[in-house]
Amino acid sequence: MRLDSTFTESDSALDDFVLMHCIFMPNSQLCSLLMAHYHAQPSQGTEQEKMDYALNNKRRVIRLVLQWATVCGELLQEEEASVAFLEDFYMSVSDDSRMIPALKEQLPELEKTVKHNSEEAKSSQKKHKVLLRQFSVGDERLQKRQPIRSNDEILFKVYCIDHTYTTIRVAVAASVKEVITAVADKLGSGEDLILVKLSSAGEKVVLKPNEISVFTTLSLNGRLFFCPRDQFDSLTPLPEQEGPSSGSIGTFELMSSKDLAYQMTIYDWEHFNCVHERELIYHTFGRPNFKKTTANLDLFLRRFNELQLWVVTEIGLCSQLGKRVQLLKKFIKIAAHCKEYKNLNAFYAIIMGLSNVAVSRLTQTWEKLPSKFKKYYSEFESLMDPSRNHRAYRLTVAKLEPPIIPFMPLLIKDMTFTHEGNKTFIDNLVNFEKMRMIANTVRIVRYCRSQPFNSDASLANKNHQEVRNYIRQLNVIDNQRTLSQLSNRLEPRRS
Repeated sequence: MRLDSTFTESDSALDDFVLMHCIFMPNSQLCSLLMAHYHAQPSQGTEQEKMDYALNNKRRVIRLVLQWATVCGELLQEEEASVAFLEDFYMSVSDDSRMIPALKEQLPELEKTVKHNSEEAKSSQKKHKVLLRQFSVGDERLQKRQPIRSNDEILFKVYCIDHTYTTIRVAVAASVKEVITAVADKLGSGEDLILVKLSSAGEKVVLKPNEISVFTTLSLNGRLFFCPRDQFDSLTPLPEQEGPSSGSIGTFELMSSKDLAYQMTIYDWEHFNCVHERELIYHTFGRPNFKKTTANLDLFLRRFNELQLWVVTEIGLCSQLGKRVQLLKKFIKIAAHCKEYKNLNAFYAIIMGLSNVAVSRLTQTWEKLPSKFKKYYSEFESLMDPSRNHRAYRLTVAKLEPPIIPFMPLLIKDMTFTHEGNKTFIDNLVNFEKMRMIANTVRIVRYCRSQPFNSDASLANKNHQEVRNYIRQLNVIDNQRTLSQLSNRLEPRRS
């Protein structure tokens, strides 16, 4: 994109550039180029032509800076150099407006933008909040979700081989190397330590030193362990990682399906609304390349898995056939209400939970499900049909007006497919067609959030504390082998 090209307000080329420039041009380079371009003077033409060119050139740069600050504001506030650039740029425009009165039109908006970002940057430095156990069970889940920033700090438990733990305080975007250093400093140990992700199924992954923000990439019941390299094979999961041993049907069977879906949607909207557009790009191209967290996106994707496994866990832990049939009906009704609330992420999570092999194989349970519910479930399943590039889902979404909570795993899949199927650079030039395709997917997220989620007047005034607390503190089994074993105990295989 050329800054001296002509584009209209509706032209997406500018938005593509602002969204995607981090792939090929870091902020430090962009700031330098914008300032140089703003002050550029033509070497040819009459005096009037030179003045006209300079004015139009400055206006275009101002517009790009305003768009950049609007799209990336929260992330720019984390970078002192970017905030300093905005302040310097405003001073340059302010000075020029005395000689070029036409620039005064854009000055109030620029002043407001710069002032907002400067104040927010100073405010966040003062607060520098600690996220206490933000990503595990605890009272923090009951609070309204707030966006997580790369320089926010977290208190996190890292476990030893004997299942004792040490609590470290590091930045959310800390690298594995920095986490290991924090653990070693706490323990006074200089051994050759490694950091390991350990799932409830006993799967172990040694994390690379340059990986960042690993706290939010754990599986639902996953934990971080550290140990000397030669003790890796001796690591075993904590007993608590197994998940619940009894279901919670006694708690939520008395709750209205509509209330459950409504509180689910409020909580999911909080997660979705915290995701910054740039996180989708960092996730697609690889976080270590940017040294930025995708914590908000990670937690939203994790929520999808949590809802899916909640369905399978509750059915797997329900020993009475009649109660299991009631559970199937309950989940189908909750899914229907989620669809009604345009919470497609939760809708798909629940339907995928019901189609998990540990549930779908329970033929005795499904046989007793009333035909009306079988029909609903069949219709819902058809919306999950992946054929023709998920055409059924895409047609459904196309008919909806925002606010919408989209099926996020599919958007991630779309972006990954575009990224892996197209080169970022061709003959050392940026492949802007690829940038445009990825930006288009990001704009779907923007469209889904273009209207606020307004509370349902008929439900907002009800006392929902019990339902709200339940939805925000789901306990699940995330080991598929365990879930399959529970299923086989409920309805053994027929020989």
